[in-house]
Amino acid sequence: MNTNSSIFTRNGITLRPLTFDDKQWVLALQQDPLWLKYIGSKNVNTLDNACDYIGRTNAQREEWGYGLLAVEATDTKQPLGVCGLFNRFAFECPDLGFAMLPEARGRGICYAACQCVIAWSASEGYRFLTAMTHPENMASQNLLRRLGFKKLGFYFDKTFPKQHLFKLDLQP
Repeated sequence: MNTNSSIFTRNGITLRPLTFDDKQWVLALQQDPLWLKYIGSKNVNTLDNACDYIGRTNAQREEWGYGLLAVEATDTKQPLGVCGLFNRFAFECPDLGFAMLPEARGRGICYAACQCVIAWSASEGYRFLTAMTHPENMASQNLLRRLGFKKLGFYFDKTFPKQHLFKLDLQP
């Protein structure tokens, strides 16, 4: 099974591939002050930019067999944020990424979404996952620790500022 067509449901949330119908809330998420502070601008400033971002995200998911997924409330289909895996090309295994809309923060939604992605990753045989956070993003660092990730140190890359690097072993 791959994440290209899969829908994961757990604890009242659903993870599914992004569609162009998601462009409005994807734009809102990428303009959110915490996104801009901790993740940085991805040059998504218009609905057309949001569609381009969704298209690139889906193309990456097709290529790698994993990627970023929309997180929504199962019963209402209300968008809550995104969660999924990225290929950072620097590691043997994928990197976990997530971001929630303001109304979804602090409700355990991101934790549940990450648990879905982690369970899928383990079932696919990945030995570990990595995750990175902005040094000042304590909420994400605390979430990663709660999920079982251990801080390894710092990660430096020319495409974004210094990040805290975390690792989660999936195989004994």
